[in-house]
Amino acid sequence: MSKMKMILAAATLAVSVGAADAATYTFVGSWDVYNDLAPVWTSAPPDGPLAYTAQEAAAFLFGGAASDYVISTVSDLVADIDFMAWYDVIGYGEAMFAQDYNNKYLGQFYGPTSGYGNDSNGAASAFIRDNLFAGGRINYAFSVAPNPAVVPLPAAGILLVGALGGLGMVARRRKPV
Repeated sequence: MSKMKMILAAATLAVSVGAADAATYTFVGSWDVYNDLAPVWTSAPPDGPLAYTAQEAAAFLFGGAASDYVISTVSDLVADIDFMAWYDVIGYGEAMFAQDYNNKYLGQFYGPTSGYGNDSNGAASAFIRDNLFAGGRINYAFSVAPNPAVVPLPAAGILLVGALGGLGMVARRRKPV
């Protein structure tokens, strides 16, 4: 492998390692799926109230957009984030799915409020007053913030590779024949 290829490989590795840790998480709060602030499952018949993914519920409760949050079912510690959430499934009860799980009746509702099936394929919401689970099912929300210390700067990386390439070409031209 030529020196230039080794330099390029090292620069590529440094950029990809920095990108892996490109976000930091901060605990902002938690909620029980069955919450006094949540809509009642029988409201707004026949379609039911709005259903929420866990990230949408976090945005509703703590502000911002759904993409501003990651969710955990374990604890309020960053090291425990599992990107999962507790949901209530109409006609079924509690279930754990991915933080962005989206199964809504007609694309937006926790319903229908009559004639629902008794299986895990019903509409799901991470913020609804339906089944009161023994011990509660708590979702922990963490805000996502880019970490400027490790986010690679694409323009600087291109300039670095270009400069190293230019130095390699200059060194190659100066070799005695």
